[in-house]
Amino acid sequence: MTEHVFSGIHDLTAEAVLLLRSALDVLDEAIVMADQTGRIVAWNKTAARLVGLPVDAPPEAWNEAFGIFLPDERTPCPAETVPLWRALQGERVDDVELYVKNPRMSQGVHVLVSARPIPGEQGRVRGGVAVFQDATFTRLAQVARRHAEARLRAIVANTPNVAIEGYDMQGRVLYWNRAAERLFGWSEEEVVGKTLDGMMLDTPSTQKFVETLEEIARTGNPNGPNEWSCHRKDGGEIWVYSTIFAIPTITGDTEFVCMDVDVTPLKLAEDRIREQAKQMEAQAIGNANLFHEALQAISARDDFLAVASHELRTPLTPLKLQLERLVRDARAGVSQERMAPALEVAYRQVGRLAALIDRLLDVSRITAGKLDLCLDDVDLCALVHDVVTRFGREAEEAGCPLAFHHDKPIWGTWDRLRIEQVVTNLLGNAIKYGRGKPIELELEADEGMARLTVRDHGVGIAPEDQGKIFERFERAVTNQSFGGLGLGLWIVRQIVETHGGTVRVESAPGVGSTFRVELPRREKALDESHGTISISPET
Repeated sequence: MTEHVFSGIHDLTAEAVLLLRSALDVLDEAIVMADQTGRIVAWNKTAARLVGLPVDAPPEAWNEAFGIFLPDERTPCPAETVPLWRALQGERVDDVELYVKNPRMSQGVHVLVSARPIPGEQGRVRGGVAVFQDATFTRLAQVARRHAEARLRAIVANTPNVAIEGYDMQGRVLYWNRAAERLFGWSEEEVVGKTLDGMMLDTPSTQKFVETLEEIARTGNPNGPNEWSCHRKDGGEIWVYSTIFAIPTITGDTEFVCMDVDVTPLKLAEDRIREQAKQMEAQAIGNANLFHEALQAISARDDFLAVASHELRTPLTPLKLQLERLVRDARAGVSQERMAPALEVAYRQVGRLAALIDRLLDVSRITAGKLDLCLDDVDLCALVHDVVTRFGREAEEAGCPLAFHHDKPIWGTWDRLRIEQVVTNLLGNAIKYGRGKPIELELEADEGMARLTVRDHGVGIAPEDQGKIFERFERAVTNQSFGGLGLGLWIVRQIVETHGGTVRVESAPGVGSTFRVELPRREKALDESHGTISISPET
């Protein structure tokens, strides 16, 4: 509207002054016109009301009624800088803030003044016009805005437990409160204008941060809280929960506010809890395994006790019967010749019972680590021949022809009784499980090793059971089918391995089993000719 007033001034005539005055009075802007001498010649009601003069005051009153000061309200405005005076010099002036005070009023008024020259003939200036607006409310708004900004800055700067940072679209720091200084270690002066790359974040994380800002700007939705891993100035790692949102600026750009809460203690506590949970889980699994093993051990013990009771009772029953018969015969005066068969049966049952007890004692000794080996020079061929001869009658009754044709001595340093126990157990098993089928025993040797093979053609062993038959109380067949404590092969393995050898099996169901024992033929090195070594208990 002011521009329209200025553009029409040069067309006015004296006759049109009244019309102009009426037109100016309806405007909300204060308008004052002066002639080329600087004398006020026209004004409107808004101008008179603004400076506290009557609408019909004479021009002289306008020239003398008020003072013009700079915005500080104390310094007089030099005449040459007064906008209306400058317009009389042909200058265009826009939005100059001044303080205008009427001496008869207790308070002046801040105004924004614009002025234009009124052109005359031949380019001369005929006068000037000034348009001014009350700047009080604008000034108060500016002061209020500055106070609000200062208050907000103070709140942001002094928030004690939340790091607050400002960023532009490129991720450069705009501001950085004291909590951020304490949390990250950098002062505001060190970070303003810089990106986080190389400071708090590595390059990939910085790129992710900028992409997050772009996403917020595009969608208008805040981001977070999200967990970020950052680095302090001293190199330490910290974890924060970060919430980021966008706010518009006066210039129309976008500014981002980031609020970070330190959760490093929580993160460390979570890590400790997870570690403790893993340990507790592992302990629980271990306890469960121990419990399962204990249950298995209890079950094995119960099975063993049941089998042991049966095995011990088996020879005791016929032994008792034979002894009762012998007692009756003795009382009746029966001759020794007639009592001999019963004595022979009783003798065999006692031997069987003794063998069972020896096996149980061997288990106890091996478990306690007290099974001693008495090493001596032994002819393995003669030893095997003696065992085969001893089993001759039992093998014949079982329908198992024994084939052993080796007759060359094979000497080594072994415990005679324990190696005899190995051969006895293997041959006894072959007769038990190969009933009705032939059994072959083979010996071979080289300079360092002697090898014994015992082969039957009986029921055989399933592949899944071959690995466990050398364990305590383990059996590849049911107790109902075959008797035994399930200890023989375990004792064999312990004795063979204590001698530094190995034992293995090759078998298939319905085909039979082949047990191979390898024993080192080391020379005796204990006290010239005799000595002992102790076996370590198996865990």
